[in-house]
Amino acid sequence: MKQRPIIFNTEMVRAILDGRKTQTRRPINPQPNPDTETSKGGYWFPCAAFQSMVHVEDFKNPLCRGMASDACPICSVGDQLWVRETWYQKGHYCMPMWDSTEYEDAFWSGTNQAKYFASDRIEKVSHKFGEYFWRKRPSIHMPRWAARIILEVTDIRVERLNDISEQDAIKEGCNAIEGCKWHTFEEADRGIPMHDHTAKDAFWAKWESIYGYQSWQSNPWVWVIEFKVISTTGGAA
Repeated sequence: MKQRPIIFNTEMVRAILDGRKTQTRRPINPQPNPDTETSKGGYWFPCAAFQSMVHVEDFKNPLCRGMASDACPICSVGDQLWVRETWYQKGHYCMPMWDSTEYEDAFWSGTNQAKYFASDRIEKVSHKFGEYFWRKRPSIHMPRWAARIILEVTDIRVERLNDISEQDAIKEGCNAIEGCKWHTFEEADRGIPMHDHTAKDAFWAKWESIYGYQSWQSNPWVWVIEFKVISTTGGAA
């Protein structure tokens, strides 16, 4: 078992804390390409873990159970993931030199400093000289000691993004909105009428907000990582 970091945005963190999110999808990089050199067909991609090309369709073979876990560069089944999220760190300004107008040489050290998280909707703005204040820190810069959410990976598989089911979209923390009509620009251009807003629709919109417009239409291969929460108060490294 290993501990590995993983980044979630503030909306996803709230869904995890609410118990609504137990899955995450991440693009395979590099993306599998159609077979043009063998008679086996299907899709292949270079796998660093196996140091060879991997046939994506083999992941669905019952005899190859656990292959996706071994091949995934993000984590393996049984690993613990500590969540990196946007957070606020307590600090104070140091005494500047008399001929300096710079106030960025602040003191930030020690694992016992107080901290808050963007998902808690903390808004602390105090930049008065010599006083404590809360500095917003991006998720990518969160150290292990500051993490509060620890997840355990329970399953890993591979699928095309558009193959997500309504049930899995709900596990991604998305909700259907009863009575809300919705469609994409592409559907509007094709003359498809407005339809009920499903959890899959919500996941579609969320995916494109992260990975860009038409990233859904490209239908990439993704790692599907299922997990359970084992701590929301941190833990030993």
